[in-house]
Amino acid sequence: MSLIEKKLLSKVLEERNGYVLNKHNVQENDFYSLKEAYKFINEYIRQYGETPDYRTVVAEYKDFDYMPEVFDTFPYLCKSLKANTAKRQAYELLQKQAGQKFETLNGTEFINWLAEESVRIKDVANASSSTGTNYATNGQERREWYEESKEIRTGQYIPTPYPSLTEWLGGGFEIGDYILLQAYTNRGKSWIGSQIAVEAWRNNFGVLHYSPELSKSQQIFRLDTLNGHFNNVAIRRGTLNNEEEYFKYLGEFKAENEKFPYIVKCMEDLPQGLTVGVIESDLQANPNVKMVIIDGFNLMTHKGTDGNRNNMANTSRMLRQIFGRHKVAGLVIHQTPTSAEKENRAEDETGVRIVTPPRIDQYSETIAVIQDASTVLTFDQHDGVGALLLAKCREPHVGKQLEMHCDFNRGYILESRATSKAVGEVEYF
Repeated sequence: MSLIEKKLLSKVLEERNGYVLNKHNVQENDFYSLKEAYKFINEYIRQYGETPDYRTVVAEYKDFDYMPEVFDTFPYLCKSLKANTAKRQAYELLQKQAGQKFETLNGTEFINWLAEESVRIKDVANASSSTGTNYATNGQERREWYEESKEIRTGQYIPTPYPSLTEWLGGGFEIGDYILLQAYTNRGKSWIGSQIAVEAWRNNFGVLHYSPELSKSQQIFRLDTLNGHFNNVAIRRGTLNNEEEYFKYLGEFKAENEKFPYIVKCMEDLPQGLTVGVIESDLQANPNVKMVIIDGFNLMTHKGTDGNRNNMANTSRMLRQIFGRHKVAGLVIHQTPTSAEKENRAEDETGVRIVTPPRIDQYSETIAVIQDASTVLTFDQHDGVGALLLAKCREPHVGKQLEMHCDFNRGYILESRATSKAVGEVEYF
C-alpha cells in the first residue's frame, strides 16, 4: 500500500475535509493501491454532501489501514501524490508505449509524440488550483496592489441591484436557482455580473466569483469601482485624485468580515482551468457562500469525449445540480454570437444605434444553458445606454425590459424610469 495514498486519505477522513482533493486537482488516476477507497469517499461526498467518518470507510474496505494524526500538510501530500502519478506514467510511457510508437511512427512523428506525452506528464505533476482571494478581508493586499500600480503606472431570495427586476422576480434570485446572463461581446456583461455579486454581498450573502478571463487585481478593482465608485481607470493605474479616501475605504476590509466572504478566483488561481469539480470543492469548503458567479461559460474546461457542444451541455446540467445541491444561486455569464448582434442591429432616425438585448434563442454553442436556467437575462449597452431583458423566469413578467444608465468606469449601473415630473424626464434609482 502506498504510504502517501494512505496518509492523504487518512488525513482527509480525520479532518472530514474531502473538498481538499478537488482543490488540489487530485483525481482517481492518481491512486494506484487505494483507488477503490478514494472512489468510495468521493461518491459518498457527492451523495451526502459531507466527508464520511473514517470508520465507515474502514468497514467497507478491510485492507485500508487508517493512519490517525497525519502531520504532513495537504499541499505536501497532494504534491507528492501527483509526483508519484507522473513517475508511474513516465515508467509506463518508456516501458510500454514508447516501443510501440517507435515501430509505427517516423522519426519526426515519434519525437513530437514523445515531447507531447512528456509535457502532459509534467502537467500532471504540477496540477493545482489555489484557494482564491477573499475580497471581504484583503483590503491591505489591495492597497499594496494599488501602490504597485501607482509606482509602475500600470435569506432565500437574493435582491438584485435593480428594484424593478427584484420585484419582477418576486424578491430576487432564489437560492438554488440557475441564472443565465447573455450579451454580445464587449457590451458590459461582466460588469453587470459583478454588480449583481456586489449587491448580494452587501445584503450579507457570501459570494464565490470565478473570473477566468481577468487577472485578480483587474477583477477586484472592478469590485471597488462598483462598491465604492472609485474611478476604474485611475485605480488600475494608481492615479486616483482621492486616494486617501480609497485607503480609508480599504481599511474597512478586515478579518471581522469573514462571516460573509466574497471569494474571487481569477486566471492565476486556475492554472488547469475552471471545472465543475473545482466549483463543487470550493462550495464544500465555503458553506457560507450563497451566490456563485461564473463569468464566461465558454471559458470553462468542459470535459468529455462527445464533442465540445455536448460537453458544454453536460457541464450546464452538472452546474444546475451543483447549485441545487449546495443551495446557492448560480449566475452563469455566456456570450451571444456576433451574428445575433448584426441581425438585431437597428438605428433611430438620427443614425444612433438602438440598444437591443439578444433574444433568448440567440444563444451561443449550446441550447442547454437556456433549458437548464430558471431565469434568463439578456443585456445590451451602447454609449452608456443599457437595456436588460427578462427573457425567462417563473414569474408572469417574461418580456419586461429595464432601461439603464451605464457608467462602468465610475461604477454606476442604474435602472431608469420615466417619471411624472415632466414628459421625457428620467429619474435614476
